[in-house]
Amino acid sequence: MAEQAYPVSEYGMDDDATVVHRQDHDDDATQVRAAAGPAADRALAPGTVIKDRFVVDATLGRGGMGVVYRALDLRKQEAHDRDPYVALKSLSDAYQRDERMVVALQREARKAQTLAHPNIATVYDFDRDGSLVYLTMEQLSGEPMDEFIAKHPEGLPHERVLQILRGLCLGLAYAHNKGIVHSDFKPGNVFLSEDDHPKILDFGIARATPVSGEVAASNTTEFDAGELGALTPSYAAIEMFLGEAPHPADDVYALAITAYQLFTGRHPFDGKPAPQARAEGLKPEPIPGLKRRQWRAIRDGLAFERADRIEHAAKFLSGFERAGKAWLFGGLTVVLGLILAGYFSFVQIQEQARIAPDVPFEELAPEMQTEIERLLSEGDTLLGFRDHASALILYRKAYDLHPRNAEATGKMLALLEELSDRVAEMNDPTATNTLRQNVDELMAVDGFLANHDRLKAVSVRLGE
Repeated sequence: MAEQAYPVSEYGMDDDATVVHRQDHDDDATQVRAAAGPAADRALAPGTVIKDRFVVDATLGRGGMGVVYRALDLRKQEAHDRDPYVALKSLSDAYQRDERMVVALQREARKAQTLAHPNIATVYDFDRDGSLVYLTMEQLSGEPMDEFIAKHPEGLPHERVLQILRGLCLGLAYAHNKGIVHSDFKPGNVFLSEDDHPKILDFGIARATPVSGEVAASNTTEFDAGELGALTPSYAAIEMFLGEAPHPADDVYALAITAYQLFTGRHPFDGKPAPQARAEGLKPEPIPGLKRRQWRAIRDGLAFERADRIEHAAKFLSGFERAGKAWLFGGLTVVLGLILAGYFSFVQIQEQARIAPDVPFEELAPEMQTEIERLLSEGDTLLGFRDHASALILYRKAYDLHPRNAEATGKMLALLEELSDRVAEMNDPTATNTLRQNVDELMAVDGFLANHDRLKAVSVRLGE
């Protein structure tokens, strides 16, 4: 696909209507429009070098939060990377002037860097060069999903929606399992490739805090510049307006709205914010042609009260797909690196093994038992969708909480055996080496697993 210059919303940056919420000394809520344009922000000319590493090549777009550039990464070029270009997002002066905003954004961006999933846009770095504060991420091809939806006012064929929705659910579920809530999920923060492969943008950049004053329906992110509060009224759950702690169920509310739009081309509550929609007693109209369980998933995802809402993206997905269905999740060579690289924190595993109580499962604290059972159950659900990455993470967490736990060990080893079978079928040396290296590293840091016959058999098979 030929490269194009896309609007700023392509990289999760809202248009010029972005509103910064500030609190004056008299405690009256005010709204200051974040100006966008050359007068407000210094434009980086082509050829500008940032941090002795990134060379600005072209401007991709501009919005209230800043400017997005295409930039050449000199380190990638030196490494002969086939695609040495990145998207570089510079924060506007309106945001850079508030040091609390910069610190909070950096903290959240660091969390986003831990997300490695095919349906999440990769964040490379968040840094500053002098007074310039910027974020770098992978360069994408395609179009923002809000623009894509606008082109289909009657909605899309159901099979096509299910394909797109699956990627959105898996990406969010993966993040939720790592303890990260998006808090500003919406079509404008999703990038859709030509083959309908979605990439979710700006994880960790948005956080829920109270928004003062009456909030009108809007598809635009609204920020509290002092506290890094961000929400988009038309997609935010009621709890976000109340300033409650972020929860995966908040993302599910926005996910259900997005699913409704993909199916019908319309917002289920005509774009009205959740508090207003609840006050007016609005209910979403059923979507013709959906199976009963599919409509139930959307309906429950749109519940105004968190207690009534589906609480996790994986459970939302289960309303559309039955666990155990033989999905082949992406190209295995690519997925293997995403599944295994970096998931085994050696120091952490050693520490867990040293301090974890060597007691039967039944004698663990009830809350510990519940957490282990939850991790294993959710891992099974995600494995049923062939999301190996998230399943392995959950099995690993359960094992860390209770080393040598028979069920966690068995599930983890079964998954590694399945992956070894797949790489054998593929006859791909790169995939085989990736898996073998990770198995060897796991055996090196856990004596129990190192001496387990099943894992040793996997290691031997991969070395053949």
